[in-house]
Amino acid sequence: MSTLVFSLPDYQAGLTVGRYSPPDTLCPYYAVDPVLYRRHGATDQRRGDLRLAMDALRMRTSREYFGNTYPLQARTLGYSARSFPAYRFILPEVMTEDWLAIMDWGKFQRDHVLHQPLCGYIVLKLLDENNPTGTLRLPDGRTLIEACVDYILRWEGTAYIRDFLLGCGMSEKDSLLDSKSPIAKTVWRTVFREAAYVAAIFHDLGYPWQYAERLQGNLDGMNAPAIRQNRSAAQIVELFGHRLLFRALHGYQKRDAACPSVWRERLIHLTDEAMAKTHGLPGALGFLHLNDCVRRYPHTPQSALHLLCVEWAAVAIMMHDLAGTYWGKNDSTTQTPENIFLRLNFERDPLSTLVTLVDVIEEFDRPAVAFGRSGNLVTLEYSKACSSTELEIDSYGVMTLRYLMTTPGMLALKRASLAKEQRIYFAPQWGYLDMAALGINHTKMFAN
Repeated sequence: MSTLVFSLPDYQAGLTVGRYSPPDTLCPYYAVDPVLYRRHGATDQRRGDLRLAMDALRMRTSREYFGNTYPLQARTLGYSARSFPAYRFILPEVMTEDWLAIMDWGKFQRDHVLHQPLCGYIVLKLLDENNPTGTLRLPDGRTLIEACVDYILRWEGTAYIRDFLLGCGMSEKDSLLDSKSPIAKTVWRTVFREAAYVAAIFHDLGYPWQYAERLQGNLDGMNAPAIRQNRSAAQIVELFGHRLLFRALHGYQKRDAACPSVWRERLIHLTDEAMAKTHGLPGALGFLHLNDCVRRYPHTPQSALHLLCVEWAAVAIMMHDLAGTYWGKNDSTTQTPENIFLRLNFERDPLSTLVTLVDVIEEFDRPAVAFGRSGNLVTLEYSKACSSTELEIDSYGVMTLRYLMTTPGMLALKRASLAKEQRIYFAPQWGYLDMAALGINHTKMFAN
């Protein structure tokens, strides 16, 4: 049996001894054009000042929450200077939307500013093979990173990754494409770990766009068509249809000679649905667009592996929130998913499967806001709803997730949501996450 416990104190303790440092063997992933970067930085007044955003967050939240948020975001911002330079252009909007989100009465635990760096920590701990607090072992004895590399180098379900590398100039005879090469396994461990970390700490970038889309949708019936921003799904497909993330929307397949004539229209409809109802696709498009805005191209030759880290991370950012699109209008208990080709299969897309699982795991230290009143003043109290999450995999292929909640009220809320969450992600036949390749054939979720 293999058991791991995830918590903020564990992360902080690991940082003090040099563990959980961001992997940056390959980044920067492309050459930044300083002229383009300064040009976009000059419009920062439009997007919001980072210092003012931090000050606003400090004044609106508890001292404990801000004390946890500031160092983690400062660390993320420092890492992004190399891995995702344009992150600072959007971080003020991310924090503004995040504060609005954790004040919302309609959803449970919606913090993302703390959530994203903590997802990065979970990725590193899951993939760590020498962690003194525990190493994840699968039922067949492999570590998780071993399984990831094994399935990548089979080039069966992951042929789309090989096609991408060849399209970016890698030779078919390159040793990194050779499944028997020890060098290939070593390099792919590094590539996978970096792409997973980048995807994890930036996976919720799309929330500001989703908020704008939701607000716009609420205004549609207000007799003001002139102020509706024109966004065409067909234009998105035209601009990004050649990028790696649209291979995932094609069921990870190439469009072949037998592709139905109606497929483009279906893809446009799927894109429109995902833009309107998820934060995954807007986040992936924003991630790619912001990278494209500052990247020097085509003057500087680019490494295919370096480019893959960006494009593959965008796929995981998109796919982590496509469970609703996968199920569509069909019920998760009685019907087949509407878009079954979007199912996350570990053999086919280990990166997106891992990032989605990490997103399910990370509940700890997300603030829950309690409203009160003192005289004529409204009072707010920020406290974490969950203190830690435990992941256990036994030798029979049963994975168990346990959430340790902090109060009876939060425990009741979490228990009420678990049954639906388990069906959506882990239903044996059609759950969004298919991890049978890891020997995991059943998943149970508990809150204590």
